[in-house]
Amino acid sequence: MGIPLSRRWFAAAAFCAATAAIARSSRCDVCGKQLSRQAWIYGDKTLCSQECGNQLRPKCSVCKKTIREKYTKAEGRIFCSTACFHTTLPKCEICKKPVETGFTITRHHYCEECVKKQPTCFSCGLPAAHPTRLKDGREICIGCMRWAVTTQEVAQKHYDRARRQLEAWTSLKHASVPELVLVDRTKMDELSNTIRKSDSPVSVRGLYSRQTTVAKRGLFGIWKKAPEPDREKIYLVDHLTDEVFRVAATHELMHDLIHEHFPRLEKAPPWVHEGICQQAAAELCRRRNYVDTLYHIEECTDPDYGDGFRYLKKVSGFQGWPALRRWMETVDVDALPEAAPK
Repeated sequence: MGIPLSRRWFAAAAFCAATAAIARSSRCDVCGKQLSRQAWIYGDKTLCSQECGNQLRPKCSVCKKTIREKYTKAEGRIFCSTACFHTTLPKCEICKKPVETGFTITRHHYCEECVKKQPTCFSCGLPAAHPTRLKDGREICIGCMRWAVTTQEVAQKHYDRARRQLEAWTSLKHASVPELVLVDRTKMDELSNTIRKSDSPVSVRGLYSRQTTVAKRGLFGIWKKAPEPDREKIYLVDHLTDEVFRVAATHELMHDLIHEHFPRLEKAPPWVHEGICQQAAAELCRRRNYVDTLYHIEECTDPDYGDGFRYLKKVSGFQGWPALRRWMETVDVDALPEAAPK
């Protein structure tokens, strides 16, 4: 029995369509060579060989090998293996392992585990690698320990240097330079009375005093008035790195300049004094490229130090100190709010 006419017509039509498809795909979609009887299909491409098929497969962004099976994709790049992926990740500064989940602070990278288990270095405010515990309980990382200011003689040299740089920036001179006193953490706690906690890992580093009893809580200290200029002192904690020590000294010395040259700010809220002193400290950081210390100043969440700094930074604008000085000389002190505007 023969094939019905309708079926014969359908078979003929299908044969013609297949012939036309082969005609259209008679050449390899990759190299352009004539296709033989055996062809490879990759997606919607017809290929003459497996080698041409490999050219269409994804390649590892690191080793450039053709990926035939599963792969990892991150930030628009693909990797053939975890090993290749790890070569693109930053290494934890403490354990040296690739950081898949962790924290980046300026140029420093830490894995989540090291951030949790390592103490915070009191000097740099970062997770401490190979920390040393001082007698007063402070933990200091191996890098900061190398450059720690531990003697009065060395401290005085950095103190004098900070004073000269501050006077050059402000064009103001200290009528009388406060005496520098280097103290440990225990003594600083006694002077500070109580330490005000903030989100910053850095605690009290210095205090400016014009009287015998100091009562201030905070990051670097606050200006307090006393009528005896011969009793003015600046207390700074020992074992700060030379960089952090000069920044802390700059902050405290700026308190003294405010007292001597801008007495109209005597009754200004604390954020005004701390914000101005943080501007001076930040300027030193910018000039000397103290990236890490500048980061802590700019990111501080303390309402006096952080918010005060950010508000007065806007006041200073691109003019810097000249604009800040005009504000200090003309601002209506009585109209200033108790908290720094945000």
